[in-house]
Amino acid sequence: MLKRFITCFVAAIGFCAGSANASIVPFGVQLNISMATILGDGWTQCYAATMNQTIGDAGEIVLDVCQGEYLMMAGRATASDTFLVAAAALRSETVVDTGQTSNTHVANGANWYYSPNWSWGFTDINDTVTNNECDVSGSPSSMCLHTLGFVGGYRINDIQGLNSSTAYEKVFFVMDSKQQVPEPTSLALFGLALTGLALARRRKA
Repeated sequence: MLKRFITCFVAAIGFCAGSANASIVPFGVQLNISMATILGDGWTQCYAATMNQTIGDAGEIVLDVCQGEYLMMAGRATASDTFLVAAAALRSETVVDTGQTSNTHVANGANWYYSPNWSWGFTDINDTVTNNECDVSGSPSSMCLHTLGFVGGYRINDIQGLNSSTAYEKVFFVMDSKQQVPEPTSLALFGLALTGLALARRRKA
């Protein structure tokens, strides 16, 4: 009997340990986040290019190679280990067509905007967008790329006018599923295993 409860106990611990190592989708705009943190949270890099390089008329150069369920857009000084800004959401939510306007679409704690032959980007949930092909507002927590086949990326945070820049780059990551946390039934089983182990030890004593 004791052996059986110990088996349940170890299995429950293993479940919790597994969930602690699950992938993580960060909420809202992230600033100064390291590559090690992103990769350690379960993301896979799918695209990287300096800001002067085009991503296509509808971002298809990125979207064709970044096929995961979740998508992260991030910007950094070229080859740096730290990203100045990043945001992530369901891939489908990052490409909701908001038109060639200053409208945004809220997804996972950030304002996203996307339109073919115009722009693709995000800003902090509390900021507004002034979209003149790319966002020209004063937001210090944002990123914008042109979706025009002959223009590169425009801004990373308050660093603007990066269309011809090789000093900064855009990087995308994908992930197939977000962090899974123990469901109530699993937590209940864990509690039962602990209780059973305690009872077994008491009976043996």
